[in-house]
Amino acid sequence: MEESIIATITNMAPEALNSLYTYADSWYIILGVSLLSILFYKKVSKLIFFIIGFLSSYLFIIPFIIDWEYSKQFLGYIKGNEGIAYLIFSIIIGLLTYGFFKSSVQIAGFVLGGMIGYGLYDFISTSFPGLMDKLDFLKSVKPEYIPWGFSIIFGLIVSILLFKSFDKIISYLTLIIFSGIASFFSVYFFEEILTLKIGTNEILKRNSNLSLQESYWIIGLFVVYILIGIKFNSKKMKE
Repeated sequence: MEESIIATITNMAPEALNSLYTYADSWYIILGVSLLSILFYKKVSKLIFFIIGFLSSYLFIIPFIIDWEYSKQFLGYIKGNEGIAYLIFSIIIGLLTYGFFKSSVQIAGFVLGGMIGYGLYDFISTSFPGLMDKLDFLKSVKPEYIPWGFSIIFGLIVSILLFKSFDKIISYLTLIIFSGIASFFSVYFFEEILTLKIGTNEILKRNSNLSLQESYWIIGLFVVYILIGIKFNSKKMKE
């Protein structure tokens, strides 16, 4: 039973494990960065958005817009300073990325809340027929408008809740992601540097099907790192 549970967890993301193996040669850098990110996950979460926007600008946005006629004319005016222009543009995109994601989450929250509101209306009207007609404050509202009212109200509620909780959600996601990465490369460190035999050392073989013992170690360290991150940040807040 336990083995099947662990196997299910580890087999859910073979691609993620293969991605981690891609960076295994630089495990010491990634482990160090991950541990620092765990300790300062609240600050790192905002920095990540800047990095995403900055890199996206260089990799996707700039190559796309430089073919525009206006862009070609502009680059002609600043000939020789294209690198500086790209850098400034990428910094601006990096700074705007946080707001873009936050606004996107707010819009997604409104849509999600709207779906929940409509579903709730459908459930109430189906399970309790005639209930809406008995409510005094709905008597002056046309029946076809009531589902939209539910959708808009719940959409606004979920949107506001997500908007206000956005920083917390992203911070905890950052903590979870880096705790997962750190736990994996910590086991890699134990096997590679400390030469510990953990199960069948499938991590050293770069096998996506981890042994039961390795899985236990990764899950255990994952929980420990999350607790360390939360504890460290709660101490900083008290200070």
